[in-house]
Amino acid sequence: MATTPLPAPSDLARHFRLDPGVVHLNHGSFGACPTPVLDAQARHRDQVEADGVRFFVHDAWPLLDRARAALAPIVGADPANLAFVANATTGVTTALHNIPLGPGDEILVTGAEYTACVNNCRAAARRAGASVVTADLPWPAPGPDAVADALLSKVTARTRVVMLSLVASSTGLRLPVERILPALRNRGVITILDAAHGPGCVPMRLRDWAPDFATGNAHKWLCAPKGSAFLYVAPEHQAGFRPLVLSNDAERLEEAAARTGRSPWQHELDYAGTDDPSAKIAIADAAAFLAGLFPGGLDAVMDHNHALCRKGRDIVCARLGLDPSAPDAMTGPMAALILPGVTDPMALWDRLYHHWRIQIPVWPTPGGTVSLRLSAQVYNTPAQYEYLAKALAHELGATR
Repeated sequence: MATTPLPAPSDLARHFRLDPGVVHLNHGSFGACPTPVLDAQARHRDQVEADGVRFFVHDAWPLLDRARAALAPIVGADPANLAFVANATTGVTTALHNIPLGPGDEILVTGAEYTACVNNCRAAARRAGASVVTADLPWPAPGPDAVADALLSKVTARTRVVMLSLVASSTGLRLPVERILPALRNRGVITILDAAHGPGCVPMRLRDWAPDFATGNAHKWLCAPKGSAFLYVAPEHQAGFRPLVLSNDAERLEEAAARTGRSPWQHELDYAGTDDPSAKIAIADAAAFLAGLFPGGLDAVMDHNHALCRKGRDIVCARLGLDPSAPDAMTGPMAALILPGVTDPMALWDRLYHHWRIQIPVWPTPGGTVSLRLSAQVYNTPAQYEYLAKALAHELGATR
């Protein structure tokens, strides 16, 4: 139990089903879905159950297109280049499944990539006799150019694919993809952009960045229900692109796609068999809800979260005498702070959660460091970061 009263969240917390007995500073891991969006999802699910045949044969397609139309401007892509998957890891794996690899090829990843995605890169490499190479990014991050140079310096004639994050999960770094992706394209390297922290997290311009493939979760910063994500496939890769699971339509794909009014690859990704599509359909409802929170729409929400994150970071740094681990230009709604002297991150997490009732990750980060990653969402307040700073000062003082 916390030894002092918990600081109150913002008034906007009334829209979420968060446990009031916990200070939630970890929106980045699994997000939080507002009650109005969950209610919309329930209505979509009721439509499925009212007449499943009618829904899957007829009603699902325009509803998925509605979600795609809402998502496209958020990620900066044409709707024709987007399909739906359950999560970003599935998106990365599906892209890898469609890239020809051979013996001696290399898949280049960064040292800050999400473990599950790296695991799937390794599995793809093993099947093809290829290998996975890691580019260690500087941490703390001195700036965008140093990060870009660290990755590009590892590209060789063997590099076939590069998988990199838009926002690195462990460190919260917003990588300079607007420099990295064109440089890789000029070298003939295939790119997979893992934008798990993308929609609603930072501005996205897939049309301008032009990765070969990109994927991102809607359940995190866009606050859609769990199980909602997108896969972007550049037009030149769409012919013959197949999902991991083939449905009944696999042998009559052109005919089926003509019936639903979409391209074959998009038809197969949108429907790979019976599941619950209500989370994906509710992306449109989540986007509309977030856009209605502030007069400036979703851009204003992102600006608010970025500013609150920097404020929270600065509060903790000032209390503990720390320096920010990344410049503001590489910080979105998450910031990781290196905690010198911490050797048991799980023990510190346990104390913060069970003694102070703070939900926040403490984990290993590059270079043998341990970092605490704070998030900022509309339900958070500066007082919650003051409380975090107090808890850390107490716990780290006791540890030392």
